[in-house]
Amino acid sequence: MNMKIQYWIYAARIYTLPLSFSGITLSFVISRNRTNVDFSVYFLCVLTALLLQILANFSNDYGDSISGVDNFQRIGPKRTIQYGFISLSEMKKAIYIFSVLSSISGLLLLYKTILWNSFFTFFIYFIGIFICIYSSIKYSVGPHPYGYKVGMGDLSVMIFFGILSVVGSYFLYTQTLSMDIFLLSLSIGFLNIGVLNVNNMRDLDNDSKSGKYTIPVWLGIKYAKLYHICIILTSIFLGACFIFLNKKNNKVIYQWFFFIFIVIFLILHIKRIIFIKENKLFNLELKKLIVLILLYGFSIEIGFIL
Repeated sequence: MNMKIQYWIYAARIYTLPLSFSGITLSFVISRNRTNVDFSVYFLCVLTALLLQILANFSNDYGDSISGVDNFQRIGPKRTIQYGFISLSEMKKAIYIFSVLSSISGLLLLYKTILWNSFFTFFIYFIGIFICIYSSIKYSVGPHPYGYKVGMGDLSVMIFFGILSVVGSYFLYTQTLSMDIFLLSLSIGFLNIGVLNVNNMRDLDNDSKSGKYTIPVWLGIKYAKLYHICIILTSIFLGACFIFLNKKNNKVIYQWFFFIFIVIFLILHIKRIIFIKENKLFNLELKKLIVLILLYGFSIEIGFIL
């Protein structure tokens, strides 16, 4: 029984889960600095995002196993269905369960925030919840998974891990929209696309043989690395724009100091990506970039807290 739980934890890909709440936490800290925000709203945002992320990871394990993308030539971490740790039927049940849990958590979030304020806004978010659930599953499940089409995975990451994560949660916290928050959401979104791109560069050869047409498969490794450089630099530029728009004359040195400190590590990340020769070495950079995204958000949060 304990071993089975271990397999489910492994299938949830714990190391990827911080990506689901980093943008939500960042917008929460900024919102708290601008207005009063109920902590329970933040908790429900994080819970919903985590459930959706686990749903996506389970669906990815299920879909890639059926399509044959998960095979023994794959360089990435072991997949639970591929190695027989979890059966297809068990994973299918888990996908149903987490779909229901995500729905319940999302509806509780709406009830807590905008149910009584605006029917139109409630309706938009209500539809949005089910689009998120549908997209989490259909990324890699079904006869035509959109994650297997050029650029669609990158676009979905920008929408769900960038714009919706930051702007969507910010609106729930404050009931307002802001251009600087939108720029920040794009910055976080591009960093998350970077994670996907590192993952896809690692799996380029196997994806190409299996019919999964990611950006690296389309561009080739040389131009995929150039694409990665553009992603990270664009994110840094947008983050700098956000800090400039929110500069505090008596604290501006702290705002820039923490931001630039993390940017140095992002530049070093770019350098390492450029000189990687073996695809398996992308695994370490993938995990490092996830940590850097957390620290990147934290560096901006510190500028608001101090």
